[in-house]
Amino acid sequence: MKNSKRFLAIIILAIVAFVSCKKDNENILNAKDNNVQQSFDYRQIEDKITYFKDFRQKMADSKTDEAFNLEDAAWHLACLANLDFCKVNVEYNEVQFDTVEMQVNVTDGVVLLSDLGLAYEQMHDQIQQFKKGFTHNDQNLYFITASISADGNAKIALMSTYTSNSKYYWDHTWYYDDEWDAINAFYEYFSEDSIYPWNTKAATELQRALNLVEHHGNNYSTCYLPTREQSFDYNNTYDPYQSGYYGNSRIFAKRTISNRFVYNFNIDDMIYCLDSYLGEGYDFISSYTNECPICWTVTPKEKHFNNANYYYHQLHVDYGQLVSNNPSEPGQD
Repeated sequence: MKNSKRFLAIIILAIVAFVSCKKDNENILNAKDNNVQQSFDYRQIEDKITYFKDFRQKMADSKTDEAFNLEDAAWHLACLANLDFCKVNVEYNEVQFDTVEMQVNVTDGVVLLSDLGLAYEQMHDQIQQFKKGFTHNDQNLYFITASISADGNAKIALMSTYTSNSKYYWDHTWYYDDEWDAINAFYEYFSEDSIYPWNTKAATELQRALNLVEHHGNNYSTCYLPTREQSFDYNNTYDPYQSGYYGNSRIFAKRTISNRFVYNFNIDDMIYCLDSYLGEGYDFISSYTNECPICWTVTPKEKHFNNANYYYHQLHVDYGQLVSNNPSEPGQD
C-alpha cells in the first residue's frame, strides 16, 4: 500500500512537471511571436520619407529582436532600394525587365531586424553591380519590387528605362548608302508587326536576310569555290558612333548579372544589325580580289565570366570565288 502511494505521487509529480514544461515552452514561443512586427497597411503611413529615415537608423542600431513576416520584410527591402536607386522624372521610350536573386536569412518563418539589415547590404551591392552592366542610352532604374520565399530565396525585380532613337544608330551606315536605304531594307526583309527575340527569331531572320541581299552569279558562273571564313562577335568589332550594345560592339551583345535575360529586337535593332553585319562581312573581304561572301550564319551565344552573363550573336561568314567548269565560257579562272 505504501509503495502504491509512492508510485502515485511520482506519477503526479511527472504530470505536473510535463504541464509546467509545456507552459514554459508556450510562453517562450508566445514571447517570440510578440516580437514579430504585426502586419500593417503601409499605405496608411503618411510620411514615408521620415518613416524610412527612422527605419534605417533602427536597422543600423539593431538592438532589438524585432522580426518581420516575409511579405513585410520584402516590402521594406523594395522601398529602401527604390529610395536609393530609382528615378521616375526621366524621359524614356523603352523599358527593360530583369531579375536578380539573393539569399535572406529566414528564422522560423520570419526575418529578424538584424538579418534584414544584412539583406539590404547584399541587395544594395547586387543592384550596384547590375547598374554597371547598363548599355542603353540614358538607362535608368525606374522601379524595384522584391519577394522572399520560405526558404529565404529573394527575387529582386528591376524595371529600367532607356531611350531608343533612330538617330542614335544612324550617325553612320556600314553597308547601305544612307539611313533611308537601310530602312527600306527592313521593310523588304522584315515585318514591323513581328516580335524578334534576340536568340530565336531575330537571329534566324537576320541570317535569312543576310543570305538574300546579294547574288553574285551570272550566266557564265556555275559554282563557288570556298576560299576563307571569318567569325565576328562583340570581342572583335567596335562602333565608334555608339551602337548601344555591350562595349559598343557592332554585333549584338548584352551584359547582365541576371540569370533571366529577355530581349526582343525592335525595328532599330533589326535595321542596325542587318546594316552592320553586312558591313562587317564585306569590309573583311575588301582587300581580297575576286572573292565575296557566300554563306552568312548568325548564332546566339551565352557565356558566364567574372560573375556576369553575356548574351550575344556570333556572325560567321564563308567566302568563295565564282568559277565556271567550262573552259570555253567567259569568267573561267
